Amino acid sequence: MKYFPLKIAILCLVLTPLLYILTINLSQKYLDKYYIQIFQNIIIGDSRPLLNGTISLEEQIADNIDACLKQDLLIHYTGLEMSIQVTTAQGKIIYPLFSNINSFTNDIHQDYNSEAVANKNFVLLNNDLTVKAHINLNHGSKIANIILFLYSAFSLIVFFIFYKIGSSKAARERETKQELIKDLKEKDHFHQQILHGLKDERQGLFENIKALNTRYQANKKKAEINEEDMFEEILSLEEQINTFIELKQSRENEIDELKSTIQKYERRKGSKIRRNEFDFLAKLFSVLYKNIKINRKALTGLLSLTEDQQIKAEEIIHQLDLNPEKTIIKRKVFSGKKHKTTCLEVLFAYNGRLYFRKLENRIEVVVIGTKNTQPKDMEFLHSL
Repeated sequence: MKYFPLKIAILCLVLTPLLYILTINLSQKYLDKYYIQIFQNIIIGDSRPLLNGTISLEEQIADNIDACLKQDLLIHYTGLEMSIQVTTAQGKIIYPLFSNINSFTNDIHQDYNSEAVANKNFVLLNNDLTVKAHINLNHGSKIANIILFLYSAFSLIVFFIFYKIGSSKAARERETKQELIKDLKEKDHFHQQILHGLKDERQGLFENIKALNTRYQANKKKAEINEEDMFEEILSLEEQINTFIELKQSRENEIDELKSTIQKYERRKGSKIRRNEFDFLAKLFSVLYKNIKINRKALTGLLSLTEDQQIKAEEIIHQLDLNPEKTIIKRKVFSGKKHKTTCLEVLFAYNGRLYFRKLENRIEVVVIGTKNTQPKDMEFLHSL
């Protein structure tokens, strides 16, 4: 639970309904404007049948709107509910067209008068037609459910990503603790073995002392018969006891010397590995970079850097070997005891510093360090 993304979970739970409501409102406003613009462009269509009186304006508007609704893919696949109304400037409703049975029967019995229809159409066309469209995106509609599903899925994906990151951190921490516990157990086992050895040795010494004491008691009884023999035996036993005490002390001194020898060996082994790494790096650079001379001070500074800083520093050395003119120089540093030698400073890995100078036919990398070692590096440059 240490790395459980509780804040992300709360954020996903809060943002999902807020984004859902905001998207529904914005989508409804956008779709209303979008379809109003479409219907305003297609409601009239071809005006010649209207002016000829072959069809009424109401019928042509209804046909154009119905055809547009059938061809619209968004309405067809999502099942959007839409209310459309076309009115004149005086408020007369042109679409939807409401008619009763009596007027329909009268129109059938009456002769069709195309001139009257054309005049009526002309009058309506001269009036400003207003189109109103409203999309129903209420909660529970198909497209609203799709939007809610997308936001919920996105929230779950974000939560799952942060949960996996937290699980990975917890797993790495658990592995680190297990490795530490394993190392501690191994060290404890090693110390327990040493302790058991000392206990066995001490037990042996106690048994020897006990045996000597037994012999001493036996000899003491014999000494009752011969006081002089008893006195000599006591002296002999005391000498043996002193000998065993000295032996015990010498064993303890040997153990201390062995511990000191082990520590010296480990320090010597570490310095030897460091020296081997230094020699290997010097040979490697002499083979790879023919035009570069690496100072021992520079190699020592390079080994003290981190792995990423070492890679960036070697990239600068590689560039100096191939194209030294393209190397970006930060500044010149006047070095030497009389400040007559010019060294150039190059930055790498933000905190790294590399100083080199140009010889007759080669380039010498003098110092490699960081901003923290810069005072000591400058002292070395001035001592050249």
